[in-house]
Amino acid sequence: MYLINKRPKQFGFLDFVKLSLVCLVFDFTTMLLIDQFIILEGLLMFILQAFIFTLSFSIAYYFFYYRTYYSSFKNSLELLNEFEKVLRTTSDGFWITSIEDYGKILYVNDAYCEMVGYTRQELLQMNIRDIDDNESEEEMKSHFQKIIKNGHESFISTHQTKSGGKIEVEVSVTYLNINQGRFYVFLKNITLEQQLKRNILAQNEKLYDIAFLQSHQVRAPIVRLLGLVNLINYDNFNDPENKEIILSLKEATVNFDEIIREIVNKTNELHQLKQENDSKQEG
Repeated sequence: MYLINKRPKQFGFLDFVKLSLVCLVFDFTTMLLIDQFIILEGLLMFILQAFIFTLSFSIAYYFFYYRTYYSSFKNSLELLNEFEKVLRTTSDGFWITSIEDYGKILYVNDAYCEMVGYTRQELLQMNIRDIDDNESEEEMKSHFQKIIKNGHESFISTHQTKSGGKIEVEVSVTYLNINQGRFYVFLKNITLEQQLKRNILAQNEKLYDIAFLQSHQVRAPIVRLLGLVNLINYDNFNDPENKEIILSLKEATVNFDEIIREIVNKTNELHQLKQENDSKQEG
């Protein structure tokens, strides 16, 4: 809107009529003054009148319209150059694509080239489907229509890099109905953030599993062990039932050991996830 508001007033038909009337008055006045000193007739008079009218019209047009237009155009061009410099140096990726040929890339900044590993020349020969194949052709067409209808949209997608890997990007796209339709797209690499989020969810799941084991499965074998200990005949260790109780104690102890090992393993996995998160945040 800033550049649009800065546009000069257009030179319309009414402006042409007003300027012509002013020039005709100037031309008539000038010819009256010339007739006082020089007598001209015929073709020479016509040529002189046409010259004076053309000269006055050109001078008036230059001072009242062209100079204003040129100054405004120059300022707008400087602003556009500044915007392009900002887009080239921002850390987020930026595209301009058409709405045809599955979003042919018309402009791309340096940041996005670094994200995916392609050169600018390579990307300008590609379209969105060459990089983002998460949607079928019909789904992409439907998505395009939705963005055109709403005027803008934000979503998360995955893009293919030149090396064959994938990055997760947060996409913010705006549609403008100029030059048969254009998509203006900002792309932020959120691969690290998404991985950290998945690791945090995995940590929470591990913590839940450990809490469940400690509150339920650990208690059951402890209760069983305590019950078996109370059943031992301490007055007569040769009691035949003591042998069965001891075997049950062994079985309960092995079961208890397996649960403890599972808790230890999950604790180690939790510690490993925490180390991965810490290293990524430091990086």
